[in-house]
Amino acid sequence: MDYYYDVLLNFQDNYTMFYEWDSEDEINYIKKIPLVHVDAKTLINFISKKIIVDEEFLKLIENKTKLKGNNTLKYTCIFSDGKNSIALEFQDNGEVLSKSSLILEDELNINEFMYNIMLKKINYKIIKDDEINNETRQDLKIKRILKLEINSIYERKEYSKLKYLYLEWFQELLPSIDEMYHNMLNKLNNKLTEKEYSIYELIKMSYNNV
Repeated sequence: MDYYYDVLLNFQDNYTMFYEWDSEDEINYIKKIPLVHVDAKTLINFISKKIIVDEEFLKLIENKTKLKGNNTLKYTCIFSDGKNSIALEFQDNGEVLSKSSLILEDELNINEFMYNIMLKKINYKIIKDDEINNETRQDLKIKRILKLEINSIYERKEYSKLKYLYLEWFQELLPSIDEMYHNMLNKLNNKLTEKEYSIYELIKMSYNNV
């Protein structure tokens, strides 16, 4: 078994590129982790699909990932095809539990290691396509905060505040509060624009000034 040492991983339900890691994420410092060389097709499937591996492979990597304080992760390893890499954490039944991308420096280092590591065939089955969201995590976070704020204002019947936000957002007012409320929520079903970013900053400022 080959290993990679001293790597930061950020396990999420779905594959997330390292530049979208959030300050609130739980980043794991890994002292030692199994490293497996796979072909390009296998790696693409591991990134884009929900997969399940066999018991034999689980036994191969069991408790081989070391954390600080001699703690371990039971079924975790890094896969690479020499161009790209992904870290996967598996459940006891072999199904993928979570995924992590790697920071660029580690990705490049692992690419070099692959020249000296034999290709391994992994027995796995594809369960379904992974969920792929074309929006960044930051945009999804902004949408979530805007929806929470709009709903909160509406439920508290702070209609003057809702009108203010609507006017800043759409440069007009409508006769119906309900219509403005639904218009704002419906707008958040689309891709964010500079207007939504400015409303988000406006809401942040309002709380900073309290």
